[in-house]
Amino acid sequence: MKIKYLLFGLIVFTGVRAVGQVEVLPDTASSSQARYTFLFSEGLRTKMLGNPDEAISFFQKCIELDPEKGAAYYELGSLHALKGDFAGATGYARNAWKRDNRNKYYGQLLIECLARLGKPEECIPVYRILQENFPDEDEYKTGEIEVLIQAKRYKEAIGKLKTYGKSESLSRWSVFRQRDVYEMNDQLKKGIKVVEKWTREHPDDIELMGVLAESYGVNGQKERALKQYQLLKDKDPDNPTISFSLGHFYYQWGEKDKALDEFIKGFRSPDVNPAIKLEIVQQFIRDQQAQQKLDEHVIRLIEILYETDKGQPDVDALYANYLYSEGRNAEAEPIYSRLILSNPGNFIVWQNLLFILNERQDFERMYRVSDEAIKNFPAQGLFYLFKGIAATAGKNYPDAVAALNKGMTFPGQNPEILKQFYISLGEALYRMGNTAEAFRNFDLLLGLEPDNVLVLNNYSYYLSLENRELDKALEMIEKCIAAEKDNPTYLDTYAWVLFKKAEYKKAMEPIRKVMELDRDPSGEVLEHYGDILFMNGMEAEAREQWIKAREKGETTAEIGMKIERGMLKKPV
Repeated sequence: MKIKYLLFGLIVFTGVRAVGQVEVLPDTASSSQARYTFLFSEGLRTKMLGNPDEAISFFQKCIELDPEKGAAYYELGSLHALKGDFAGATGYARNAWKRDNRNKYYGQLLIECLARLGKPEECIPVYRILQENFPDEDEYKTGEIEVLIQAKRYKEAIGKLKTYGKSESLSRWSVFRQRDVYEMNDQLKKGIKVVEKWTREHPDDIELMGVLAESYGVNGQKERALKQYQLLKDKDPDNPTISFSLGHFYYQWGEKDKALDEFIKGFRSPDVNPAIKLEIVQQFIRDQQAQQKLDEHVIRLIEILYETDKGQPDVDALYANYLYSEGRNAEAEPIYSRLILSNPGNFIVWQNLLFILNERQDFERMYRVSDEAIKNFPAQGLFYLFKGIAATAGKNYPDAVAALNKGMTFPGQNPEILKQFYISLGEALYRMGNTAEAFRNFDLLLGLEPDNVLVLNNYSYYLSLENRELDKALEMIEKCIAAEKDNPTYLDTYAWVLFKKAEYKKAMEPIRKVMELDRDPSGEVLEHYGDILFMNGMEAEAREQWIKAREKGETTAEIGMKIERGMLKKPV
């Protein structure tokens, strides 16, 4: 008995056991009905276990056994819908509904599939049968109205809405939808009359009184709208929803000061969810995206929102982004710094904070923040770029190269960001001593953007330091001078390339122009000036510039020898 019990339990629990193409069925499945029940149960079981393809196979076998039962068609329709195959799902749903149109779940599945296929008209007869079979379920009445509207059968929709308006449970909803349908059909005045009738009969319905006020405004009836808003204010003076609606009304009519007053009243209400205020402000920002600067009234709303709801992450982020857009980085930075702790999933917050730190050249902190940003967004190449730049500035060149190489592997990079990767990687590689790879990256970038003056200048200068391809270096720096003839950085590089080419007299003009333009030249520039003076026979003046250069720092190791011996090794 024990052995038989265990075998029976095992078979019932595991169901059909596939051995090649042969199905082993329990002994109890001797009749067709039992076999159907068994296969259907297995289909449900495998569906629940997350094996849709296996479940489909079981339900299809059920249909082969008994094509007149709707349940297997329904299950197949549901499974195909889950897979996104709504065309296939519709066919099965139709078959289920055809076999039993008193099963509301069959009808609901068919409606969902038809809606997904964009066939609202075909939903209408299904809804009508459902209404006959389930007269007390309002969802089938409202559902029919919605598909009639989608099919643009407005006249029928209005007729049905008027009928349903007599129902206690649907009367108020009917008023809302009649107004909407009339507006869709360019018959707003008729919609207004429906709402007017309701508000006369229900004078305490604040929401529909507000709808009526908005409808008057949309229809250009300004005075009637204002009168209606005044009635609302008299009934409920502290209702923030009324203030928001009236604020929008004033804003649309160009009365922005009055609009601002109303919005501020609403914003200062303790009963308003910050998310509602945030959505109002964001809508105004979206409306003004084409403008270069936000309207002063919208700015005031942003400020009021921050005053009333400071500490809400989304509110803080909006305010910080506004400050950042205005260039008020010193005010934005501490807010962003708080947000990366309280709301680390906000990409823009990390991005803007890193741009601020980069602009401030706070590379030590920029390195730490970019490293944390990568932990939160490991597939965002931009943060690897920031880390690479910061590591280069900190002379951690191997770390910089690793970060930049990793960041460049992510697809879909913004072309401008990709260019910056090439520049930054080239810089890091050069400083690490890998000039061949550095110059390869510069060449790659110049292939994408041949007039990039930053790369042209740096590449030209590095070639001059290497005493190689000086003609190429000269050609590149001349492009920079043509683009910006009074840029002291480019002029210094130009003078230095000429110096390396032993064109000492020619180098005097650009280096002297550098000294005129740059009120506080670096030690590197002063040393260049001294070297060029020396090679032009002006040794005393050269020594004077070398002494200034040593005081400034950022000079070559030979600066002491130049000063003490008054000599300069000629460039090779």
